[in-house]
Amino acid sequence: MKNWLKSISLAALATLFWAIIGFAVTEVRYSEVESQIAKSARMIAENAAETTFIGYFHRDSFYEAVMKNDSDFINNYLREIMSSNMLMKGVAVFYENAVFATAGEKFEIADMPAFEGGDYSGIFSVGKDLFAISAITNNAGSERPKNAYVIMELDLEGIMGLLTREGYNLGNEKGSPVLAEILVSLERRWLPANYAAIAFVFLLTLIFTATIQRVAGKKFLVRRNREMSLLLDKIPTLIWYFRDPETFGIVNKSFAEFLGRMPEEIEGKNVYRILSEEEAKKCVESNKEVFSRKVKLTFEQNSENSNGELRILEITKTPDIDEFGSIESVVCSANDVTEEREALRRIKLIQFGLDNANDEAFWIAPDGTILYANSAACKNLGYTKAEVSGLKVNDLDKSMEAMDRRVSWERLKSKGRDTFEAYHVRKDGSVFPVEVNRNYFKYDESEYEFTFARDISERMRSLEILKRDRFRIERLHDAALNLERCGTLQDVYDSVIEAAKEILEFDICFICVNEEDNLVIKASSNLNPRDPLVMPNDVGIVGKTFREKKPYIIDDIQESPNALKTNSLYHAGLSVPVGDFGVFQAMSSDRSKFGEQELHLAELLMSHAREAIVRIETEIRMNYMSLHDKLTDLYNRVYFEEELQRLERSRFYPISIVSADVDGLKLINDTMGHSRGDQILIEFSQILRSSFRKTDVVSRFGGDEFAVILIRTDEETTEKIASRVRKTVEKYNMDHLGPHLSVSMGIATSKGPEQNLLETLKLADDLMYRDKLYRSSSVRSQMVNTLLITLDEKDQISGGHAKRLQKLCLELGKRAGLSTRQLSDLALFAQVHDLGKVGIPDSILFKPGPLSEDEWKVMKLHPEKGYRIAVSSPDLSSVADLILRHHERWDGRGYPLGIKGEEIPVECRILSIVDAFDAMTNERPYSQARSVQKAIEEISRCSGTQFDPELVSMFKILISNTSA
Repeated sequence: MKNWLKSISLAALATLFWAIIGFAVTEVRYSEVESQIAKSARMIAENAAETTFIGYFHRDSFYEAVMKNDSDFINNYLREIMSSNMLMKGVAVFYENAVFATAGEKFEIADMPAFEGGDYSGIFSVGKDLFAISAITNNAGSERPKNAYVIMELDLEGIMGLLTREGYNLGNEKGSPVLAEILVSLERRWLPANYAAIAFVFLLTLIFTATIQRVAGKKFLVRRNREMSLLLDKIPTLIWYFRDPETFGIVNKSFAEFLGRMPEEIEGKNVYRILSEEEAKKCVESNKEVFSRKVKLTFEQNSENSNGELRILEITKTPDIDEFGSIESVVCSANDVTEEREALRRIKLIQFGLDNANDEAFWIAPDGTILYANSAACKNLGYTKAEVSGLKVNDLDKSMEAMDRRVSWERLKSKGRDTFEAYHVRKDGSVFPVEVNRNYFKYDESEYEFTFARDISERMRSLEILKRDRFRIERLHDAALNLERCGTLQDVYDSVIEAAKEILEFDICFICVNEEDNLVIKASSNLNPRDPLVMPNDVGIVGKTFREKKPYIIDDIQESPNALKTNSLYHAGLSVPVGDFGVFQAMSSDRSKFGEQELHLAELLMSHAREAIVRIETEIRMNYMSLHDKLTDLYNRVYFEEELQRLERSRFYPISIVSADVDGLKLINDTMGHSRGDQILIEFSQILRSSFRKTDVVSRFGGDEFAVILIRTDEETTEKIASRVRKTVEKYNMDHLGPHLSVSMGIATSKGPEQNLLETLKLADDLMYRDKLYRSSSVRSQMVNTLLITLDEKDQISGGHAKRLQKLCLELGKRAGLSTRQLSDLALFAQVHDLGKVGIPDSILFKPGPLSEDEWKVMKLHPEKGYRIAVSSPDLSSVADLILRHHERWDGRGYPLGIKGEEIPVECRILSIVDAFDAMTNERPYSQARSVQKAIEEISRCSGTQFDPELVSMFKILISNTSA
């Protein structure tokens, strides 16, 4: 019996021991979980309360409803809050210490907690119930009714339901504190299997003890260990222990399943064989710490389970210390807290994302109270998070929409979202533009506005620049139209200044025009009296701009070495050329005022100004040209005839008319070219202009004809003026070489309206033609003589050329049997055959090298020019045909007619041989002189092609006789 009782006692003690261990392990787990649940419950309760109060009760709309005793609005408002907030059981609004409105479950609080008014006070408990209390304020928190507050009963049971599925108790006696008066304790529930396990342990222990008593202690211990392992395997908590820092002891089933192994695969094995190297290293380090310090160690660790999932384990390692203070082993337990930590992580991630967003983010209650503002909002507005929370929307946005929060909220609620632009007010009172994107949403039966606001200062500045540029372009377009309508140059200058005022920003500007090497200011804006109106065009930036026709931007005129500093008022400068006419310059007292954009605008404006100036000057020039002769710059026939009509029946009688004509102009044009004829006309026009008065109308009537109208001038006075013209012409001829200037003139006077001015003009013309007829033969002879004198001055005739030709031609002519008349014509022909060369440029005549094809074409014209001159002169008409044909060849390849053989006059055939011989035996610009023998050989070589063979034979005999 004693042994039986002893076995029972030992079995009971063993069972009690293992029950205590099981209870201890369970208690450790439950204690840790209780603590976490209590902390989480309090955090959720505080966040829910704070969010609800800030989101719903710090709003203008709710504040105004309380102040107006609008119970209907408040009751509806509270019901909407209750419908959207699952963590609230009830809510009550107190005003003047009395219940004003309620929603949800009713509650009574005997002793109201004392609190200081503010955005949010805190949570408190009454028995097992959890409450939160807060004052009622407007959005900004600046206004709150006295003795008005809100108490909200929180659904602690609901919060607990979110955190755990296990049974729990709420009280004030034991457990982990949610608040000072509310403790939460998890029910230490033991399943029937647990009790059965204890009973089983008891029976096993009893049997084991009895067996030991009957057999041996070793078998008892084996069975006991197996029974203890069975007990541990029923616990969901991961349990294991270490014999030393690196060796596993026994492990329970939960731990083995977590690693995907059997317990026996772990027990007694080295840590590095079971865990990954990294995890094993961390495990050994923590084991060593517990073994060395002999203290319990609790920490969290990320571990991968058998399914490859990364789980968060809350691990506790407890040293097993014997009665001697030595550590025999380290007992470990772990709980999987992955889901709980993930929930907290998501909350923190959302918070982090909002706080680090570039745009402002606000969580706003329906009444306009700001419940939350991110870091960007606080930074932009200049508030701390504590300061901005509780402000009203209209504290930041002074627009009409923000001020009328109720209307704004209802519109957002109906639309769901909206976007608009507004201005936010910083703490220091400054404002900046924002683009507001508002969104309406409900959460836990509560309504909120979630708003993003983006600073659009840069965009607005860009729009302002764009608007300014558009205005400038429009003004530039208007300026271009105005410049097109300008009728005078001064109108252009004034329009440029007015346009510049609108498209550029400056203190002064001016436009100056080049006149006689000076830049003269024609128009200006705000020009300083000390600034010069005339500047040399080689001085300063203005002069440099004009000379180089390049624009310049000057950041500081006072520091520019090229600037003309007339005063110290101006710094920045913009200088732009106005075509070839002048310069536009703008100046500002600010430094670096002008940039590329201003330069571009100014250049466009000056381009329009240049076009206007060109147009007006062209119009002036065209008008001038329509009334003036282009060559002589005298009035033309149109103006002359208009003046005749205007003077008809005027008060300016007597009116005299002089008709003048340049003699022999056609001959000069034909022989010396039209450029020389034009020069004769210009020189005669200058004589007329200098001889007549400024009031007289001197005009080129057409071709070589001129006419002059002299008002209030009788015929006698007009004759004197005409005589002065003739004397001036004579003096001109004495002073100038070349063709003489010869003029025929006629004068007629109308003494009154009864004598038509057109008839007077006709009479003057008739008298002029009579004078021309009287002088024509002498004039023509004089012209030809003048041309001969000119020809005599050419190198071709100098040095005895004409005399040598005459002598040899006459000798050869006599041998050829020419008559006396033919010999006379041959002598004259030899002298004047190159008369046409007076119309050939010296650059061709005296060119030292070969002539180009074009130059030959010009040279070949001289026979025709000589022919026209000779025909016009009675003294030379007999040799005109000879002059025309003197460059024909025997083989027909000559010019200008291309005749051949005996079709060529014998005089021309003689001259061609003699002229070639003389040219070869005398120096010419294009060749050196040859010997007589060489010249005869060359002529013989060309006999039958260029020269008449028969005459060549005669010429050779002539030369040989002469040489002998």
